Amino acid sequence: MTGSEGIEKIAWDASGERLAVSYKGGDDNYKGLVAIYDVRRTPLISASLVGFIRGPGENPKPIAFSFHDKLKQGPLLSVCWSSGFCCTYPLIFHS
Repeated sequence: MTGSEGIEKIAWDASGERLAVSYKGGDDNYKGLVAIYDVRRTPLISASLVGFIRGPGENPKPIAFSFHDKLKQGPLLSVCWSSGFCCTYPLIFHS
């Protein structure tokens, strides 16, 4: 991540195919975002950036996040933001 000081928080979904990462610092464009990765484990472990999630409110930062794997179509990512909002994002990808 551009200008980051390293990983701050990380969460894997139960299947090991989705990864959510927040970074310390970063430049103004990337500060406070949660990066979402698609992870493949065969034949080698590789992670591909899918996109970013920006929280609601002014200058939100992710306080905590985790995956919930009860949705049949794919994992749900819940994020609690410093702006006081808690949001749930369905991560449904088609191969």
